[in-house]
Amino acid sequence: MALPQYRKQLFSVKSRELDDLFEAYALAGEAIERLTLDVPQRSQFLAEYRTICESTHAKVLRLLGEYDSRA
Repeated sequence: MALPQYRKQLFSVKSRELDDLFEAYALAGEAIERLTLDVPQRSQFLAEYRTICESTHAKVLRLLGEYDSRA
């Protein structure tokens, strides 16, 4: 996940929801890599998967904030 400044915190939190987000992010990232090979035919899908990755980042940061407020 492209959140290196949160790496230590991410490794310390155990959450099924975070695990699901990591998996979704990995799948979206793999799709982006595949789609970049066929950009002209797949540009709408590429934008969609980039949006998924951005949304996943936002959700992870929200969850990290929730875990910080509990501690």
